Amino acid sequence: MSRPTAVLFCPGRGSYTKDELGWLGRTVRPGPVAEALAACDDWRRSQGRPTLREIDGADRFRPGLHLDGENAAELIYFGTLAAAERLRERYEIVAVAGNSLGWYSALPASGALEPTQGWRLVATMAALQKQVPGGQVLTTTVGDDWLTNLELRTALQAVVQALRDRGDETFCDFSIHLGGHEVVAGTEAAVTALLTHLPKVKVGEREFPFRLAGHGPFHTRLCAPTSQQAAARLADLPVTAPRCHLIDGFGNVHSPWSADPRELLHYTTHAQVLETFDFTACVRTAMREFQPDVLLCAGPGTSLRAPVGHCVLREGWRGLGSRAQLAASGVVATD
Repeated sequence: MSRPTAVLFCPGRGSYTKDELGWLGRTVRPGPVAEALAACDDWRRSQGRPTLREIDGADRFRPGLHLDGENAAELIYFGTLAAAERLRERYEIVAVAGNSLGWYSALPASGALEPTQGWRLVATMAALQKQVPGGQVLTTTVGDDWLTNLELRTALQAVVQALRDRGDETFCDFSIHLGGHEVVAGTEAAVTALLTHLPKVKVGEREFPFRLAGHGPFHTRLCAPTSQQAAARLADLPVTAPRCHLIDGFGNVHSPWSADPRELLHYTTHAQVLETFDFTACVRTAMREFQPDVLLCAGPGTSLRAPVGHCVLREGWRGLGSRAQLAASGVVATD
């Protein structure tokens, strides 16, 4: 019997939480990912830093340790690749995409990078981005029904524009289009103002807006120094054409028979760092171009389930128009 087809989405920052403690211990199997993880931990040990196995195996979740930018990025990266290995046994992955940090995981998950080189990419970017002051705020433009609220969207756009008009001290911009959610990034002054002026919304048990812990002003021009240094340090990163379709943060498809590795590397160190990451466009491309049986959200965690669901309802994909219909359909699956 043939396996269901799927587009695989790799999660970004914030997907490894206290509920995922022990994820690597539960999911990493012998093979290329385990070998890359061992190389990572050998290097960490040589630098006097705790290994990822030790951090993942801690007796309790410690935000200062587990949410540290460099630790979190590597935990998520290896956790995602381990999940992707398992999911390939159950699904035929026709395309891969990722949210923000998830782009770095998508490269090896698609076969465009070897896992050890992907770790090098993740570690380099995490260290460089940690140096940039500023932060990210997550807000939403949907309600409990997961349908777009135009009043919330209009208010969000007005607040962002007003802060931009004040000048560089309160510079902010859309960092990630995340289904019905929006991530806005900017200076410290902008983050404070966003938390003050954005509409207060409660969806389920979660209250918006809130600051994303340990996150810098990713995907904005404030990360220009990161882009410049990354381009120099990663100039020899051995990117190849992917073995399956790869969807970038603009929603563009890089195919196995036509992808230019030089273009993929340039995108990774330039536009992916400096331009708004449009995860919504990734999901839209997945639905329209590939028509998979399942939109598959890899772990760690289930942070992409809601944003992907928002996109399905906005598109009316497969005739789905409500959250209840979506839940019954099973077209959005998690690891």
